[in-house]
Amino acid sequence: MSKQNDKMPKIQTSGYNGSEPMRVCPHCGEEKPISEFGFRDVDEKQGHEIRNQSWCKDCC
Repeated sequence: MSKQNDKMPKIQTSGYNGSEPMRVCPHCGEEKPISEFGFRDVDEKQGHEIRNQSWCKDCC
């Protein structure tokens, strides 16, 4: 049986383009919509978290 993840992702953004949050990729330096970034599971000491990837999908 799989464990359901009921936590909301933590999303770091640099702005908003009118339809979705924007984020700057530290690898290519371009500001892109948050949909251009994937998500990753982080096992923190305080508990399990979901965060957005720091690099965009093109750079990954």
